[in-house]
Amino acid sequence: MTPLPHAAAGLIGWKLAARGKGGKTLAVFVFVACLPDIDFVLYPLLGRPDWLVHQRYTHNIVLSVLSALAFFPLLKEARLRVGLVLTALSHLVLDVIVVDNLAPIGFRPFLPFSDAYLNWGLFPFVRRGTIAEVLSVQNLVAFGLEIVLFVLPALWLCRKELAALEKGAGPGIGAPPR
Repeated sequence: MTPLPHAAAGLIGWKLAARGKGGKTLAVFVFVACLPDIDFVLYPLLGRPDWLVHQRYTHNIVLSVLSALAFFPLLKEARLRVGLVLTALSHLVLDVIVVDNLAPIGFRPFLPFSDAYLNWGLFPFVRRGTIAEVLSVQNLVAFGLEIVLFVLPALWLCRKELAALEKGAGPGIGAPPR
């Protein structure tokens, strides 16, 4: 999956946990929802180390929970903290439904407790590589499905909260709703 559905999951997590209040809180939820894909950024920056191959170590329950815990000091309410952990775990749920065509198939969500790979392969994957691959019909279909099935519904469900943020009605990060 591209970051779009993960960001949409962060948006929904923010709506449910933060009740749509606070643009900074929204940024934390979206960031944490996308954080396991930090390997895409770090892999080329750190010289393509084998341990940082996409989904090898960044896509598991332990690191997802730890990434949420790292932001707990910014969130004062238990509801926000629980919502952030669930939002972090949503990344794994979304990625497990994507077709994986690279060996090993799937990823290890239960690492370090289990080396078992998991993949349900229900949703088309996005090809990476050359411009021709990125702009392929297969990718355009996958992008379109991501937008129609994840992004647009999330934006529609959060339309009132986003409109309120645009008007400056939301309190700061971790602050209780007004």
